[in-house]
Amino acid sequence: MLPDILDSLFRPAAYRRFATEPAPRSAAYAAFLSVVFIGALGLSVKLRLVPVFDRTFAWLETSMPPLRISGGKVTSTAAPVRLVHPEFKSVAVEIDTTRAAPVTPKDMEALKVRAFLSQNALYIENEGTVQVLDLSRGGEDQPVLLDADSYRAMHRSFDWVFYPALLLTFFLLFAASLAAFGVVYAAAGLLAGSLSGAGLSFMQLWRIALHAQTAAALLRALDTALPFPIPGLVYASPLISAGYMWLGLRGARGNAPPAEPAPAAPPAA
Repeated sequence: MLPDILDSLFRPAAYRRFATEPAPRSAAYAAFLSVVFIGALGLSVKLRLVPVFDRTFAWLETSMPPLRISGGKVTSTAAPVRLVHPEFKSVAVEIDTTRAAPVTPKDMEALKVRAFLSQNALYIENEGTVQVLDLSRGGEDQPVLLDADSYRAMHRSFDWVFYPALLLTFFLLFAASLAAFGVVYAAAGLLAGSLSGAGLSFMQLWRIALHAQTAAALLRALDTALPFPIPGLVYASPLISAGYMWLGLRGARGNAPPAEPAPAAPPAA
């Protein structure tokens, strides 16, 4: 796939070949670009997100009092306590399992907390509104103990479940975005192709559009890996792809591959 990347970037004439490549190869190329992006995303997660989660779980293990949830009720041997994240000072939590009365937004504002755990509910402040998770509906479920061992288990699950799921999700989203934007550029290429005299079918234009997004895809991967955003990339990315689309059409002009034949009509009854 590396030669295809180089050809997509530096050899407009190669777009003649791209226009007629088999569908599995086009799918493999989209997957390869997505893997490059996911590699950059994985590096960014490893360098910036993972350390934050590691320190957060270490904080939970050492600071959170043991909590027991049983019959829709939360109990704890600790007195009411206020916890503040060691790095994000605005993230503060109040734990008062002796309180059964509802917690109002004014209460949370007065306490300067983003979350409040009472005897029967968890209150979470989100952009001026408070979302309530009613724990009293738990009924007589099996009791659950949240302690340091629980947070260590959650930490391990992030390594084996959350991070792989995150990367897989973005892999699928990135591949889908390549396909979707390929449709947009191919539709525009129907007009541009007629003006350039390329005479290509829609699917051939879509394959050209897929490769025309190579430069923008690599820049998006670089933007993800860098500790700072590339200025103006959100606007430059479609312009770069459109420019390569035009170069691809010019490269396919002249000795253009024949348009794919339409399916044969069924015989008359």
